Amino acid sequence: MVADGVERRSFAEELAVEAGQVALSYREQGDMEVRSKGVLDWVTEADLATERLIRRRISKSFPHDKVLGEEEGYLGSQADEGRSTWVVDPIDGTTCFVSGLPSWCVSIACVDETGHAFLGVVHNPPGAETFSALDGHGFTVNGHKTLIPNRGLTDGLVGVGHPRGAPDEPTLSFLARLFAAGGLFYNSGSAALSLAYVAAGRLVGFYESDLRAWDALAGEVLVRESGGWSTDFVHDGSLTTTKPVLAANRGSTAALQDVFGGSSARS
Repeated sequence: MVADGVERRSFAEELAVEAGQVALSYREQGDMEVRSKGVLDWVTEADLATERLIRRRISKSFPHDKVLGEEEGYLGSQADEGRSTWVVDPIDGTTCFVSGLPSWCVSIACVDETGHAFLGVVHNPPGAETFSALDGHGFTVNGHKTLIPNRGLTDGLVGVGHPRGAPDEPTLSFLARLFAAGGLFYNSGSAALSLAYVAAGRLVGFYESDLRAWDALAGEVLVRESGGWSTDFVHDGSLTTTKPVLAANRGSTAALQDVFGGSSARS
């Protein structure tokens, strides 16, 4: 798996950059078809074109693997055993993308046959940054290992997202406890990018009450390989159910687990 994993990591890094360029080309044209999936929940031509590119590349390079994408669901049977699954979000932060803000990214993760996410790549085209991690091989930004500061809860910002259509109470309760603990929050509009920022030490943690696998898994690997901590998204064996996600660097893990609810945070 090590050699195979290294090959997959290189492939995913290159693919994320290529997909990001496709998305950027649509953004620069400035005249995209935008379709609403709900309140502030949009899908654009760029989302669809980017996901299709990713699927084509994976199908060609890893024809026996499955793909789970935000826009087009599963490629390959969910019942197939012994196959890796690529979990992709072609543009995480579509609202920011449509609005001309830089907080969006391409997110690519790979999960083995046991449900363990072992590879994560998040690419932010506007910032020309690629965050990458592979089990046992550490975390890099644009191919370089970096010193990760381990700041406490009150020494930085906690990323907090609020999912569309989900109850407000979990987010409001988390924010109330965060404020009581002396923390401050930041909402980038992209969960995957926020998790990459936790891994890079730019945020001390991240929380969202209801995420999908394509928003969470790549970032989970990034945080873990940078020395931080996160909830285990596939703890229940499912890639298709929504779950709360909490992540933190070493310096703020205990405090954020306490804010989240202590024993309710899964390791």
